[in-house]
Amino acid sequence: MQKKYIDTPNGVIHYYQGGPEHKAPIIFLHQNVSGAKMYEKTILASCDEFHCIAPDLPGFGGSFEPPEIKSISELTAYIHDFIKALGCDQYHTFGNHTGAGMAAELAAKYPNEVLSCTMIGALLLSPEEAIPFREEFSGSIGPSHNANYLQATWDYIYNLGGNKDLKNMNDEFFGALRAWKMRGMIYKCVWDYTFQEFLDNLRCPVMLMCAPDDVLYLGHQNTARYLQNAKVVDLVGANFEPYFDARNIAKNMKEFFEENKL
Repeated sequence: MQKKYIDTPNGVIHYYQGGPEHKAPIIFLHQNVSGAKMYEKTILASCDEFHCIAPDLPGFGGSFEPPEIKSISELTAYIHDFIKALGCDQYHTFGNHTGAGMAAELAAKYPNEVLSCTMIGALLLSPEEAIPFREEFSGSIGPSHNANYLQATWDYIYNLGGNKDLKNMNDEFFGALRAWKMRGMIYKCVWDYTFQEFLDNLRCPVMLMCAPDDVLYLGHQNTARYLQNAKVVDLVGANFEPYFDARNIAKNMKEFFEENKL
């Protein structure tokens, strides 16, 4: 696996890459608060078989700091520019939480480019179901002279499942600190994301994955009922499945590709 950078029309994107480059890549899109590093274990478990590319979204990790965003679709447009800068004509999308919505949006908007779409913690929620998510996941605490934001950020990740492994906890903590501006912007608009519209326009094979203790397992279940032809897989690892269940993800990706002759 390699760390790389590429210029895009809007700024530099940092990304991880591994696997046979003659194959159409899987574009891994991370969840809000995290960064592309969350896919490190998944890439290492998959790159013997697949060409894997995981960018830091703008405002995360080593990627450029964008101006204020008012919709997740603005982030998706940045990532499509990134994919075009790589020279990819066809690719697979794979996303987690916010990244799952972006994976579906790319597949819906660019059906001639996207060969398959995999989502962990898909976002299909009714307006009523979204209310507690809006209340719990809204905004972001930033730097302060008393450093209370450090403890608040640590506790936030710890309670989402970061307590299961201190290395993962440490990686997620530093990723969240770097992205404090962008993660607040995302929480302001992610619950208004027109996710169902993208599901209605999917034309490629779809796989839905999630751990039962993931905060978006309800959205995953709703999406599985809505897309009855999708392959559905339970994982482990709370909200950090790509770290805790990487080998199972790689195994199911291989089966999914073989079943659909991808």
